[in-house]
Amino acid sequence: MTAQATIRMKDSDLSSAGWHEFTCAAPMERAFNHLIAGTYFEQKFERWPLPPLDSAALINDLIFSRMIDPRWSPLQRALVDKSTAKTEAQRLCPSLRLPETLAVIPMESVRSADHLHGLLQPFIGTDAIAKPSHASGGTVFLTGDLAPADIHVLHELAAIDYATIMREMQYWRLPRKVIVEALVRAAATTRPNDFKFHCIDGEPLLCQVDHSRFGDAWSRLYRVPSFEPMYPGDGLVPPDDYRLPDRDRLAALIAAARALAAPFDFVRVDLYDGIDGVYFGEATFTPAASLGIAPSAAGCHRVTATHREYSDTLMTAFRSGR
Repeated sequence: MTAQATIRMKDSDLSSAGWHEFTCAAPMERAFNHLIAGTYFEQKFERWPLPPLDSAALINDLIFSRMIDPRWSPLQRALVDKSTAKTEAQRLCPSLRLPETLAVIPMESVRSADHLHGLLQPFIGTDAIAKPSHASGGTVFLTGDLAPADIHVLHELAAIDYATIMREMQYWRLPRKVIVEALVRAAATTRPNDFKFHCIDGEPLLCQVDHSRFGDAWSRLYRVPSFEPMYPGDGLVPPDDYRLPDRDRLAALIAAARALAAPFDFVRVDLYDGIDGVYFGEATFTPAASLGIAPSAAGCHRVTATHREYSDTLMTAFRSGR
C-alpha cells in the first residue's frame, strides 16, 4: 500500500496539530509535496490528482503536477519574486510599463508586526500598496489607516517561506521581503482592471478580467483574441461601470502577454490596463495552488460547466503540443 493510499485526511484533520507538525517537518521533496498538497487537492475535488496527460485531467491537475516539482528555472523564480520580476518582464517585453517600486524591506531586519508598521509609515496615506515579494496574496493598501489585523497578516506571510504552505516549489527559499509599490492609475475614481491571460506554449488563449478586484469584485473569462465570453452560459452579467478597452488597447495587452509567455508551456500573465498604457502585474505559474475554479454565477467553489470549458480549452492545447 502506498503512502498516498494510507493517508487520507478528513477535513478536521487538516487543522490538527499533528497534521501541521507533519507538514512543517516533511522534506521539501516531490514525494512529500505530492502527499501534502494532494491531500488538499482531494479535499477540494474529491479525488486524487491525475497525471496531466490523462484524458480526464483538468488544468488543476497540470498546475498541481508543476507546483510540487522542485525543478524551476532561474527565469521562472525571478519572475515570481516581485523584487526581481519587473526587470525580467521588461527584458521580455520592453514596451511594458512597470509599477514604481518605492521601497523593498528585507524581513531579516523586521523585528515585529509593529516594527513593520513603523517602516511603512512614510507611505501610509499615499497611493501605494505593500505586499510580500516572495509570496502570493497579502496585499495591503496604504491609501488610508492600516488595521492592525492587516499588518499582522502581511507580517505573518512575509516572514515565512511561502512554499511550505501548499508546496509551490517555485517560491522555495526566495529571499523574504516586503515590497512597496505605487498604485497603477486608471480612470480618476477607479482601480485598473486586471487582465489575467492564461497561456499555453506562449500563446494567450483565455483572459480572465477582474473588475473592481478589491471592491465589489466581478470576474469573467473571455476568449483571446476575440474577447467574446468564453462560456455565454456562465450566468455573469457585467456591472454598469464595466467596459472592455478599445481594440488598440486589447491588442497591446495581448501582445504583452504573448511576449511574457513566450518562454513557457504554461503561465498566467497578469497585466493592468493603466490610464497611460499596459502595466506588468505578475507571472503566475501555479494559479490558486491548483485549487482554483473558473468564475461563474453558479459559484466559484465547485467544478461547473464554466470550469470544464475553461479547463478543456487549455488542456486540449497543452496535450496537442506534447
